[in-house]
Amino acid sequence: MEVLKLLESKEGGIVIKNFKWIVVMLLVLTILIFFYTSIVRDENHIVKVNPQYGIFSWSSEEVTGNKVQLISDLREYKFDRVFQSFSSQLTDEEIDSFVLEVTSNNIDVYSLIGTPEWALDPSGQEMVERLERVVRVNHSLSKDHQIKGVVVDVEPYVMDDFDWEDVSTQASYLSGLRQLYQAAEDNGLELIVVVPYFYDTKGYKKLVNTIISEAATELAVMNYYRDKEIDHLDHEARQAKTAGKPITTIYEFKRPGEHGLTHKNSYYNEGYTAAIENGNRLIEHYKDQRVNIAYHDYHAFREVIENE
Repeated sequence: MEVLKLLESKEGGIVIKNFKWIVVMLLVLTILIFFYTSIVRDENHIVKVNPQYGIFSWSSEEVTGNKVQLISDLREYKFDRVFQSFSSQLTDEEIDSFVLEVTSNNIDVYSLIGTPEWALDPSGQEMVERLERVVRVNHSLSKDHQIKGVVVDVEPYVMDDFDWEDVSTQASYLSGLRQLYQAAEDNGLELIVVVPYFYDTKGYKKLVNTIISEAATELAVMNYYRDKEIDHLDHEARQAKTAGKPITTIYEFKRPGEHGLTHKNSYYNEGYTAAIENGNRLIEHYKDQRVNIAYHDYHAFREVIENE
């Protein structure tokens, strides 16, 4: 009874008002704390995306005679995708069979193409023709088992008469890539463009930027300089992040001495485990964007793992 009298009195009204005020303030404080912790959590939270692991395969031998071994290695070493070259001597049926078997193991197949001279053709005709063959092959395959895209590796700087100062080569190369990218988009295919790590230091920086923003689904960098991979990927990674596109760093496994490779360009002697460890450090460094890993190439990879 005394409590009821107190609440009904003038003093009781003040108590109730003070209690309501305290409740409101506690509610406001709770909301502010919630939003503050949410903001801090969002700023510090980085969504990690698992990298995809791929391997280059230039030989048609893997499409026909060595298919079983290739698929076994892809499964054992947990590859997500294979960049396979399909020579003109292969029939569509042989390619169909290869793609179907590989994709049935949840591994994506990309058609690997590339000739240095293609950089001199602004129409990109031969590149587009190679893509059209992919489209034709895909028509005979169900959607879940189709070739996912094209990987184009055009290296004009290996031509004897190449001139780094010749801007016309850059212009024709970019024009051809744009034609190829448009054809890829029109047919629902990805386009991965391969470039060397040194383009941005050889006067080709704008070309790299434009390829990323206007002529590729993904950039793949031949990051062939051991222990400098993070530094040498810096420009390309920043551009890819700005464009919201993935980037692939490629590790070379070929024997030093082949194709002008030096000891510093290859993991042939260091081995597969060393490449894995370096890749993990690189992925951690660029953890706020999608960075994929690829190895070059399958025959060299086999030699390296057999030596470990």
